[in-house]
Amino acid sequence: MSKYSALVLVVLGATFWVSTGNAQEKSQNEKSYYPLNAGNKWTYQIESDNIPKGSAKLVNQIAKIEKIDNVSLARLETTAKERIAATEHLSVNEKGIFRHRYNGVEITPPICLLKFPIKKNDSWKTESVTGKEKVKMACKSDEEEIEVPAGKFKTVKVVLDAEVVDAGIIVSTTYWFASRTGIVKQHVNINGMQFSILLEKFEEGK
Repeated sequence: MSKYSALVLVVLGATFWVSTGNAQEKSQNEKSYYPLNAGNKWTYQIESDNIPKGSAKLVNQIAKIEKIDNVSLARLETTAKERIAATEHLSVNEKGIFRHRYNGVEITPPICLLKFPIKKNDSWKTESVTGKEKVKMACKSDEEEIEVPAGKFKTVKVVLDAEVVDAGIIVSTTYWFASRTGIVKQHVNINGMQFSILLEKFEEGK
């Protein structure tokens, strides 16, 4: 795996803060910050300095639930220009939202995209190996209300700074998670090259 590919797993790859209710209700609400049911589909607009607004889109969809090493994982397929550009395997449990694989390559340990229980100004770190590359990640969370083409959302904002060890490649990715919707916005900065994806439509699987 190339050094660039190792970082792609980080960059590609929810509407209220949970403050009341019993433990079971809180757990259910937190898991809704990335609903991973088969068939769920997210359509995003891509924005960057080189792309006219609204001219480029990508689609993320949970193609199926697969059991790998006795763990049930949601296979997320990213489609651009009607072709599958990437795949991820994701899970959500009582500890958080995790990315386990990217394009079939195992990530050890899985990357924690959002830590449970959700806390404002929380932070966590992960050191993972994918292929032959070691990636160090530092994450911090906040809350923010934003507006995207799909509407206004109160979100959990997660800033994930990643570095491929000894490669000199730095990626900063910001995710905005919304309850019952998932990722409504994502902003990526790879060594100064920046782009964003903004949710246009979320469709639940049947």
